[in-house]
Amino acid sequence: MTFEDYARIVDSTLEKHWGIAEAQVNTTELSRVYGVIKGTIILLDGSYMDFSEEIFIVENAITKKRYRYQYVKNNESIFRYDNYPNHPGLRPPYHHKHVAAKRRVVRMKEAPKLIDVLEEALRYMF
Repeated sequence: MTFEDYARIVDSTLEKHWGIAEAQVNTTELSRVYGVIKGTIILLDGSYMDFSEEIFIVENAITKKRYRYQYVKNNESIFRYDNYPNHPGLRPPYHHKHVAAKRRVVRMKEAPKLIDVLEEALRYMF
């Protein structure tokens, strides 16, 4: 798998997903196996998710060097996933989720997948 393959999968998934009204995605391929995907996904109810993934592919395994997924509804951040090392007590690999309503940070074992975060955001529509 190449970065271009991964970017094509992301585009196809967002283009065909039932809950998406519009998706604006920009990709920057820095090498055959390394690049950045950023975008905004507008859901059917007008809420949206901003995202950014810095992807590195080794032996067909996708590694997210940096990522951020932030879901916003009614101008309020509902949740955000990222792996930035800016929280006391977090150790590598720094995967965590911010839960806005509870003002807390939840540590995770691995990076989430874009589709899983999107599906979580869609549960707020109903």
